[in-house]
Amino acid sequence: MNEEEKNIVSPLAVVIVLNWNGEEVIRCCLESLREQTFKGFKVIVVDNASTDRSPEIVSREFPEFELLRFEKNYGFAEGNNLGISHVWDKYPGTKYVALLNNDTSARPEWLEKLVDAMEKNENCGAAASKLLCWDGEMKPQFVDSAGDIFFKHGLAGKRGFGELSENYTVTEPIFGACAGAAIYRSDMLREIGLLDEDFFCYNEDVDLCFRIRLSGRNIIFVHDAEVWHRVSYSAKPFSDRVIYWAKRNSFWVLVKNLPAKLFFRYFFSIICYNMLSDVRWLLGGRFKPVLKGRWDAIIGLRKMLAKRKEIQSSRKISTEELDSWIIRQTPWFVSLRRNVKKVIGN
Repeated sequence: MNEEEKNIVSPLAVVIVLNWNGEEVIRCCLESLREQTFKGFKVIVVDNASTDRSPEIVSREFPEFELLRFEKNYGFAEGNNLGISHVWDKYPGTKYVALLNNDTSARPEWLEKLVDAMEKNENCGAAASKLLCWDGEMKPQFVDSAGDIFFKHGLAGKRGFGELSENYTVTEPIFGACAGAAIYRSDMLREIGLLDEDFFCYNEDVDLCFRIRLSGRNIIFVHDAEVWHRVSYSAKPFSDRVIYWAKRNSFWVLVKNLPAKLFFRYFFSIICYNMLSDVRWLLGGRFKPVLKGRWDAIIGLRKMLAKRKEIQSSRKISTEELDSWIIRQTPWFVSLRRNVKKVIGN
């Protein structure tokens, strides 16, 4: 670090926008950041080897924002981690790091609401935004995610998906935050680690939220920190690569983070749901992503068990406290029945 860099004043917050071939959406995202009512922040666009015109759009039309351009697609996890590491090198005093997808448009008060909520909740390690479904027109306010929930059959889900925004008007503790529009304490990330780069994409934010909770910190949903989200713009739903990541990474989440007592408590639900889910995709002809996802999950088991040992040895909450965040009001057979119907085609 040279003398000029040493004299750079660290902002209170830095927003990292991960971009990959976002030519159609990056303008709207960055324009919304220009309009933020909160002013004590910087924006860093991390480009994952885009082959379209999006990097040129950023450098030409948004010169006030910093562009980190890579020649390799590092995926969601490592791409964001490289951005965070850059923040730590250039702005070591930054208190908060926010992650924002390039296919979003944030309300003007978005960052102000997140920062204010974090400032008022000292034990809060992360805060989730209210993500609203967006098809390019900002009209019907249906929720994409009001934070993450975690089910006893071993999978995470979107809290409030498809419901009206007006149903979620309270700032409150939740299990986890979707990293597509979330804010984190920088010092916490230094302590517990960043997104797991072995995941590449999908469920890496679920893994991080588990680690935040296991560290004894809270996570909250900030109801008035609203962001419009063009759902599944970068990765199409139910594509082979999405199925592959889901099958591999969901297994790794459990291996790393679920205490043994809870694993045995929910063993039947976990096994039944995952078996029926796999059968459903296999009968649909999706052999390669399902089998490769499960096989690669097993191949990586030794590495994940080593990470588990470190995570569980530093756990600061009880098994029962973690269990209180696991959704079990809906019996396992509801999810099972849903997959059975898909398997038999009813």
